[in-house]
Amino acid sequence: MTAGRTVGVCVVVFALLAAGVAGTASAQSAPTPIDSCRTIADDGEYVLTADIANSSQSTCIQILSSDVTFDGGGHTIGGANANDSVGVKVNNSLTSLSNVTVRNVSTTGWTTGVQYLDVANGSIEDVTANGNDRHGIRLRAANDARVENVTATDNGRWSLYTVGNTTVTGTGFATGSTDNASFTASDVALTGVGSPPGGLDNRSTVGQRLGAVATGDNSSLRLGIGYDEANVTRANVTENSLRMWRFEGNWSQPDGVNFVNIEQDRVVAEVENVDNASVLAPVGDVQTPTPTPTPTATATEAAANTTSSSNGPGFGIGLALVAVLASAFVLLRRDQ
Repeated sequence: MTAGRTVGVCVVVFALLAAGVAGTASAQSAPTPIDSCRTIADDGEYVLTADIANSSQSTCIQILSSDVTFDGGGHTIGGANANDSVGVKVNNSLTSLSNVTVRNVSTTGWTTGVQYLDVANGSIEDVTANGNDRHGIRLRAANDARVENVTATDNGRWSLYTVGNTTVTGTGFATGSTDNASFTASDVALTGVGSPPGGLDNRSTVGQRLGAVATGDNSSLRLGIGYDEANVTRANVTENSLRMWRFEGNWSQPDGVNFVNIEQDRVVAEVENVDNASVLAPVGDVQTPTPTPTPTATATEAAANTTSSSNGPGFGIGLALVAVLASAFVLLRRDQ
């Protein structure tokens, strides 16, 4: 065999071996398909290939291993509202876990939609957790957790419930009453609030609000809430006057850092002492319109306009009642 032919054969053999190794690596890296409830006990990537509807399992997807990515493939994991049930649960009672990602999935009809227990560096991304009996997302003893582009609405208690020295950062968080919240938090629960309390003299909210309460002794919350400039205009609010306000029976500004970023349409504040349930919302000064002269009323018109009514409380009492009910609503949603 000539030297040239020998070189050619070696090149062909090497190419075939390289192709075989590449094919093996590609096969090993392909996600494992899942089409029903199951336990994931090994590391790797897994993808849901179909919706799961009306499951009566106590836990549908149970992840027992570190270094797992579970991709829902845009599908829904639906439960049958069984007691203490979980759509996706990340926990191993024998050891702590780390580096587990749950993404691109919807959960509904469970006690809790997604739950992380004793997990470090976990990530929940592009998840919808709506219509669960208690919590959308629950994190316990979950250090350095990340919540990105999560929507959690119409859950029985809290959109996000963190406890047990959990630290979490969030972006693009939506609850129904806010559609673009960001936060850095420890042991805090967050939820949507149906209607903003009244009682803001010469000020107004601008359509975004969030309920919050501490769940532990070392709770902390740095919160950013985005707003729509159209709502600012509609409320006749001066944009650069926007600040974070809190309602705990009365409206007040939180102490500490509190500012508006006009370029990003976001109000950011350090919210201390969230031991009591609070409604948090961007609030701004209402611009005072130029008064328009009004014609002098006749005696008959004046008499007509002062007729009393016994149909209900006056406007001021009504505002106070709304405020009390809003506060009670948040308090009732606190996890016990």
